[in-house]
Amino acid sequence: MKQFDPLFESNHLTVVRWVLASAVAIGHLWLLTTGYEPFRIHEWTAGYMAVNGFFVLSGLLIAKSLCTRNDLKAFAVSRTLRIYPALIVILLAFIFIFAPLFSEIPGIVRITDPETWKYALRVLFLGDPENAPGVLFPASLEPEFNGPLWTIRFELAAYGFAALAFAIGAIKGFWRTLGLFLIVQTAYLVGPYLVDYNQLPTSLSPFLRLFSAFLMGMTLWHWPAARRPAWWIVAALIGLFIVFGDGPVGELLATLSLTALIMRLGLSHRKIRPLIKLPDYSYGIYIWHYPVMQAVLFFNPELNSYELGVISFPLFILVSAMSWHLIEKPFLKLKPGRKKLNIP
Repeated sequence: MKQFDPLFESNHLTVVRWVLASAVAIGHLWLLTTGYEPFRIHEWTAGYMAVNGFFVLSGLLIAKSLCTRNDLKAFAVSRTLRIYPALIVILLAFIFIFAPLFSEIPGIVRITDPETWKYALRVLFLGDPENAPGVLFPASLEPEFNGPLWTIRFELAAYGFAALAFAIGAIKGFWRTLGLFLIVQTAYLVGPYLVDYNQLPTSLSPFLRLFSAFLMGMTLWHWPAARRPAWWIVAALIGLFIVFGDGPVGELLATLSLTALIMRLGLSHRKIRPLIKLPDYSYGIYIWHYPVMQAVLFFNPELNSYELGVISFPLFILVSAMSWHLIEKPFLKLKPGRKKLNIP
């Protein structure tokens, strides 16, 4: 009799994504009002580690999608439908709402400015989302339109890498996938001691960081037993991180601890129905919370972190709900139908 696997049944991964997205948002409440994110162990902030957690979870689910569908065309269509519709909408909001209302020199001229459109196209085609034209939210401690969008290009690059690696057989099997993870993780850990990263492209370090997390998730796909670690393992990893988290392997220990906790809670055998039925607003929360917070602060610059949270959280949850129900979910229904599962 086949053992029950929560990854293929009802699970709590949606609520895990909610928590990760909210952790990023909570960190930005303090970053935008004080310039410092206080929720951290050693130097690793909750928001920073939440992004790593997102990529681990993404790697697991992408490996599952590739191996069960075994259809690269369907995979590409599905990933495009998941990322781009909501991204296009927020970039249109940048052009027609945020740029003309919240720029240093506001007005309709921002809509007709070619630089505004170039910025939107740059982000759409995986360019750097920083330095939006017009200097948005000029009085902010972080005068940027939408800082969190920086990870989208790495997410899409990871999808492309995963598809290519799958096509050539580089991630077909536990040992090959583990080998790739160890290579990337070692480069991320050891690279700064061997090479001056200041002389290399600025995207290299975040590339290695996020790809190692992504490959950790892909490795978990090929290691089902590790997807439900015992609580003593979770506790041991957390203990190691608390003790050694300020050392050179601190981030790796933090990511391993977080991953173990995500797997234990997200793929629990115990089912909590309200959590299972929770709509997946996580992507909307992630891409909308920052400009909403910035807009609230624009009109109320005296707000502290708690006050900003009380006002902005309901607003970006509402916008995220609209994004899910009106944009994301309808487009996801266009995904190609699943083929018969080919589970390794």
